[in-house]
Amino acid sequence: MMNPSPTIQIGNRKIGKEHPTYIIAEIGINHNGNPDLARQLIDVAAEAKVDAVKFQKRHLPSLYKEDILTNTLKYEQNFQYMIPILKEMELSEADYFDLKSYTEDKGLEFLCTPFDVRSADFLTQLNINAFKIASADLTNLELLQHVAHQNKPMLVSTGMSYWDEIEKAVHLLKNLDASFALLHCRSAYPVYPREVNLKMINRLCRFGCPVGYSGHDIGITIPLVAASMGASIIEKHITLDKKMRGPDHKISLESFELKRMVRDIRVADQAMGKANRFLLRGEILNRELFGKSLIAADDIKAGTIINGDLLRVQGPGKGLSPSRRDELIGKRLYRDIQKGEYFLEEDLTGKKISDFSNSFRSRWGLISRFTDLQEMLLYNPKVIEFHLTERDLQLKFEQNGQNLQELIVHAPEYIGDRLMDICSGSEEIRKASIDLVQKSIDLTMILARHFHGQPKVIIHPGAMSLNSKLNKTLLLKALMRSLQDIDQKQTELILENLPPYPWYFGGQWKGNYFMAPDEIKSFWEETGTGICLDLSHAALFCNAKEKDLEEFIQTVKPFIHHIHFADAYGLDGEGVQIGEGDIDFEKIMPLFADYEGSWVPEIWRGHLHKGKGFVEALSKLRNYDL
Repeated sequence: MMNPSPTIQIGNRKIGKEHPTYIIAEIGINHNGNPDLARQLIDVAAEAKVDAVKFQKRHLPSLYKEDILTNTLKYEQNFQYMIPILKEMELSEADYFDLKSYTEDKGLEFLCTPFDVRSADFLTQLNINAFKIASADLTNLELLQHVAHQNKPMLVSTGMSYWDEIEKAVHLLKNLDASFALLHCRSAYPVYPREVNLKMINRLCRFGCPVGYSGHDIGITIPLVAASMGASIIEKHITLDKKMRGPDHKISLESFELKRMVRDIRVADQAMGKANRFLLRGEILNRELFGKSLIAADDIKAGTIINGDLLRVQGPGKGLSPSRRDELIGKRLYRDIQKGEYFLEEDLTGKKISDFSNSFRSRWGLISRFTDLQEMLLYNPKVIEFHLTERDLQLKFEQNGQNLQELIVHAPEYIGDRLMDICSGSEEIRKASIDLVQKSIDLTMILARHFHGQPKVIIHPGAMSLNSKLNKTLLLKALMRSLQDIDQKQTELILENLPPYPWYFGGQWKGNYFMAPDEIKSFWEETGTGICLDLSHAALFCNAKEKDLEEFIQTVKPFIHHIHFADAYGLDGEGVQIGEGDIDFEKIMPLFADYEGSWVPEIWRGHLHKGKGFVEALSKLRNYDL
């Protein structure tokens, strides 16, 4: 695996290139010294769904000589303007405690900038989770060192600083083993697009820490560009009204602008993706439909050495890619191939079907359709999991009397042009879904004559919607009724955990229930119904909700009766090949070291080319104790 990119952690949020942009709403002194106004600004930030709000804390006698504070008219115009404002707008220490509590009640992180050592000590008493260092204090090595000793993450702005000063500050923080990020900043109010110089974001990345952007520009365009360039943190001032008195209001975002910025950055986060290359579900389907394969131009006997005259290129893309033509020429075939048959990967390697009989201690298996069964049996699986479609319920199963080991049946997910949904509030859909499950159970009992043991039937609870959010209490009530209405016969019914954003009918839906580990645990405690853990679905849920996958697995592990192993990517990339997604298998596979149940690799389109995707997954999974 590649080395992970540098990260820091504030509260429960990891910050770095591989994580969603950390968005800070800078309140600063835009509360104008009024705690009620500060709370209104926190409300604005919460409604926009930022990650944190930030305030500023000063002890003015520590910052300025006495006569600057008492006889401002002796000094230049900027002192005459700012010093009275700073004196007027400083909140009391009690206000900070109240505002921190109010912020956390809104689900946001409370951050603050100390401008002096005394203020830093107060913020330590306030127990904030991270410090912001203003651009003006990047050269204040005493303050940097003092704050670093608090052992909290530091967000350090780099405005009004020369490169050698940035290097000196970074050298100090690294020697102190501080956890820090650097924010590119231009300390002008406002800063114009021609002056922003966002290419500094890439240069700051050389220091091997997360890099962000603290903006004093007008509008939301520059932060969006910064986020698309890889800024891990975006900080922007907010206000209730740009016309209010104070130095920062005019460069701040009002409520509607903040919401737009957060919305668009979240879209940019999804679009940025990651550096690893994988194919989308739609791409895989289109590659198969529109792609080409190398096929046999004539009947070819085993032992024949392939030349160009024996090859033809024709669709669909179910066989060896035409780009592998030169690799195939000169190979000696180990098998007979009929005219029009696809060449496969095994024709390049000369390797016959792999036998994984002794590769795993647990009960491993393969996913199959009725038409694929004989090919899957060549690998000697201990378990066969049939994935049914609605039409499969009409087919006859022929097995020639062979007695197989263990049977699992996955009920269909569709009823014609509708989703199977036993959680549905519509009685029509719920009853049609129950009927579909019942037919799946009836077919399972017929199939079970050819297998050992009690068969399992996997069903998706449903609870999906396109644009609306569904009531979990009503979903659970419908699910409980449905389970009571289903005659399980001699099967074991198990429910599969669901992804947050599944793709159905070519579009993205929203999951509403049976995704979170606490929901699954509560359901098991009430019903005793086991689950099929879909690892890919679990990872997608954790990605979407910023939860820990290890904790998810540990919570539901006592209720796992079957597992689907696959990798996952982002919020909706399910069924990815092992090692090609976000899941750290080195970290999570030890959690299954004592698992004795059944499992299968569930790779999207893994059945193609005689189960090539499944075989690749098995080859990778046998490196772990399964």
